[in-house]
Amino acid sequence: MREQDFWSIIESAKSAAGKDPEARVDALEDKLSALSTAEIQEFQHQYDQMIHRSNRWNLLGAAYLMNGGCSDDGFRYFCHWLISEGQQTFEKALSNPDSLAQFPNQYYFELESFAYVALKQFEAKGGGELERDFSIEMAAPIGKEWTDDELPSLLQLLAQKYGG
Repeated sequence: MREQDFWSIIESAKSAAGKDPEARVDALEDKLSALSTAEIQEFQHQYDQMIHRSNRWNLLGAAYLMNGGCSDDGFRYFCHWLISEGQQTFEKALSNPDSLAQFPNQYYFELESFAYVALKQFEAKGGGELERDFSIEMAAPIGKEWTDDELPSLLQLLAQKYGG
């Protein structure tokens, strides 16, 4: 599966879900249910690559500010939410995490269950165990590490909006 096909599926699920980020999980299930197990595996491969691409200190800082703190797991859940927002938001956030200040305040910016949709659909189709890249679990974020004191100057718009 090409990257643009992956993003097309994500965008289609987001559009079908409307304004409710939680509804993206069911919408993605619908989209993946039409795929073969091989295509779902390819989708997961692309998904894992996006998780790796988003494993950056500056995005961890954005998650920290937007969610009022952030654990390692919380950061991954944030990255799942970010992927669910679609390619344009994802790419923009990679190059400028402060661009996420455009989002209205909400309780949290996480979507953990989005990460399990391919797994469930793969199993439902009798595919057995979906191959996933778990190396992200041990990978340190790339980029320059920050301290709590530095974060407001690194992500000024987010710090202004969410505190920090």
